[in-house]
Amino acid sequence: MDKLSEKPLGVTNSILLYSIYPLLLFAPILFGFFMIRLDLNRLFIVGFISACTALIIIAFEYFRPEHKQWRPAWSAVKNDIVHLFTTSILPPTLFKSLFEVFFAGLAIVIAGQVGYGFWPHDWHLLLQMFLAIHLGDLGYYILHRALHTVPSIWPFHAVHHSPEELYVIASNRAHPIQIFFTFGAQMVILWTLGINQDALIMFSLFVAVNGQLQHCNINMRCGIFNWIFATPDLHRWHHSVEIPESNNNYGNNVILWDILLGTRFLPKEITINHNHIGLPSGTNFPESYWGHLMVPFDWENVRFDREK
Repeated sequence: MDKLSEKPLGVTNSILLYSIYPLLLFAPILFGFFMIRLDLNRLFIVGFISACTALIIIAFEYFRPEHKQWRPAWSAVKNDIVHLFTTSILPPTLFKSLFEVFFAGLAIVIAGQVGYGFWPHDWHLLLQMFLAIHLGDLGYYILHRALHTVPSIWPFHAVHHSPEELYVIASNRAHPIQIFFTFGAQMVILWTLGINQDALIMFSLFVAVNGQLQHCNINMRCGIFNWIFATPDLHRWHHSVEIPESNNNYGNNVILWDILLGTRFLPKEITINHNHIGLPSGTNFPESYWGHLMVPFDWENVRFDREK
């Protein structure tokens, strides 16, 4: 672990250090909000803003890296690009096609029975987004924590923890079966409460942008936002090679549930070392995309003795 420099940063550098995260998070969110107000295609909004944000993050990673050692080999980048188009897109699409109509219909039935709908459609759209990221994260937190603490399902999540460098495209590395269920854990709550499509688009946009920032290799600090959102400062410790450290900070978007349930972890004035990321030693993890998919089914040849 590396202690942050005690040398004064200077006003300009200090402002830059603490302003990058909110700027890169809130600017795309507000841009998406205004695009919705212009009644543009909703799927285009998420895809376009996510892609533009990723390109901006890549530029920051090049000129202002947290660790120069986190610049990945091209072989890893190629695998993670494949994960982007298969793992990150296909499982959510499949889950939506199978279950969205059912749970949206269930919301209508419940509203009819009790005489009112649960979702606050009259709230400002940004407030609806803020509510959605907290409610969706409750389901995500429960399943994510189980993925770390239940040995039989950990191998599916180990794929996401396999990178030894954090950078923006690594956010897409995950097993498709895990993504199918973690996506569903968030969406079932929101669909059942009757969330509207515009709030759902804002929720999806926040998930996409913050997910990219969580895994980015940018030298920045998140300050007060470490008590509100699941920030890069917090999420880097979630990728620690040390199990007692990585079994924390389960929130996908916000940190409320970690605070309430005692799993928020952020050492004071310490940033994680460049070689402190990945799976614990003793893991024989494959390098190919196909190997990533087969990890849960070949765990005896991959595993290490995971102790809490």
